Amino acid sequence: MLVVGAPAVSAADYHVAITNHANTNESLPGGSYTITVTGTASGTDTVSVDFITSGTAVPGVHYQAFPQRIKIPVTDGNGSFTFPVIPVQNRIVEDYADVVLSIQSATTNKSDSVEVDATPTTLRIYDDDLINAIISFTGSTNGTEGGPDATITASLSSDYIAGQPIWVSASFGTGTTAGFRDIDGPTLRIDSGQHNVVAVINVLDDQVKEDTELIYFDITGIVSGDFEMMYDGATYGPIYVFDNNDTIEPVRSANVFINYVGSPREADPQVDGYISLYTIPTGDDFVIQPITVKIQMEGTAIEGIDYLPVDSIVIPVSKYNNGTVTVPIHPINDKVIEGDEYIHVVLVSASTPTGDPITVYNNNPAATVPLYDDDFDRRSIAISAATDGREGGLAASLTLSYPDSLVAAEDVHVNYHVIATGTTATAGVDYTMPPLLIPAGQHSATLPINILDDNQVEPTEYLNLQIDGGNGDSAFYPVNSDSVVVISIADNDSSYIRLCIPNVFTPNGDGRNDLFVIRGLENYPGSRLSVFNLLRGGVLVYRSDNYDNSWDGRRAGPGLYSYILEVNERGRKKIYRGKLVIIR
Repeated sequence: MLVVGAPAVSAADYHVAITNHANTNESLPGGSYTITVTGTASGTDTVSVDFITSGTAVPGVHYQAFPQRIKIPVTDGNGSFTFPVIPVQNRIVEDYADVVLSIQSATTNKSDSVEVDATPTTLRIYDDDLINAIISFTGSTNGTEGGPDATITASLSSDYIAGQPIWVSASFGTGTTAGFRDIDGPTLRIDSGQHNVVAVINVLDDQVKEDTELIYFDITGIVSGDFEMMYDGATYGPIYVFDNNDTIEPVRSANVFINYVGSPREADPQVDGYISLYTIPTGDDFVIQPITVKIQMEGTAIEGIDYLPVDSIVIPVSKYNNGTVTVPIHPINDKVIEGDEYIHVVLVSASTPTGDPITVYNNNPAATVPLYDDDFDRRSIAISAATDGREGGLAASLTLSYPDSLVAAEDVHVNYHVIATGTTATAGVDYTMPPLLIPAGQHSATLPINILDDNQVEPTEYLNLQIDGGNGDSAFYPVNSDSVVVISIADNDSSYIRLCIPNVFTPNGDGRNDLFVIRGLENYPGSRLSVFNLLRGGVLVYRSDNYDNSWDGRRAGPGLYSYILEVNERGRKKIYRGKLVIIR
């Protein structure tokens, strides 16, 4: 009984199917198919299997042809047969070729029922020519304006042929003088079954009198299905394009644009800015002379102070490409705290040595960029020096500075406050201070602290001062760690003949220490003494305009008092102050 392509049913005596296959490579011994018979019949039998092949692999080209019928010996319903698929070294360059095998029918010698699995099974033969085949330019013909066109030939190496379309990418090589107004580039495709391609290079008649032009080609890549191929990277040429014209020179003109302006940075780290210009041809042909572009630099940044001058830019124009150029803007580290400034580039005019018409355009917002000031981030104020003062002598001083050698572009008013702890001097009595100011353009300022001569005998006094930062018209200037200073003010009021003023006396009538006696006072006639009761709010209890050591404590009971003694010393009034305890 014969069953063709029937689904598996339990009523059949035998079931036939492809149960295994092995892929192969051209250089390997081969692949294989395995066909298996299973069933319920008993005894021995022979199953004849007919199949068909299809796929991209061609018998005799990709593999040795094999019979389309096989006989499988069967014992008690089971048997199998494996047969080889032997590849052929065919010199065809391709990814792979597929052999697709399908069982068509099966019969038995005993006429038992047979069912077959007709599902196609693919065996793949991988190509190994890819590692050996190389594509290169192997020939060409020259061309002439008005005809004939030029050609170039791309070929596979040795005797290889393409098993599928191969696209060859190429670009003009170094030395090419023909441009897109002279030729149309070739289409390089090696079709399936071909060893090479002869591609036409269309030669255009530009109606311009010119020298013979040259074409060089470089292969830049190969595209064909999923595989990559090797190619010869050497430049091929020259191919000549001959001129057939005797006409006037073409009009050559161009427009010049600002492509981009890059921002410079002064110092940390120093970064050059740049100006990038480009041209677009607008006439019958490319401008073939260098284009000199006059530029003007505007903005708050000053040319020659903030950056080196840039007056003109030369664009080295090529006949075959749009002209482009990038020139640097070199910043100058001016050590000036001024904040970010900006540069605006203006194209003024452009010209060539032959007077070609060139138009400049200033419509790109990218022509305005900041010039970054790294000094601004380092701005701070410190007390860098100080000197002490003396009554009747030199004034004290305070020096305020910026870090390193920086200066500010603006006047900076420095704020300060007096720290109460440690300060014994009194503003307006012992000293006066002007406003603290660092003028624009100065790295530092030394500011005087005027010392007042108060004509009082007193110990050295101190001023504990802290600066709090500075204000300019455009920015605040913080302080660094050196923001506190202590300045001493020495007294110049020591007595010519030393006076000894007691701080206790006992007017109790015992004949000892009953009078308030100031030793040395006899040398200062006309001295004035005033005594005040501190326990009663400082009320005056005694005064003498010509004290002679005769006060016996009258009108003053026991307690705490203060005194003021005014003496004349060398024509100057000296004042002594102190406290006095009276004990009775």
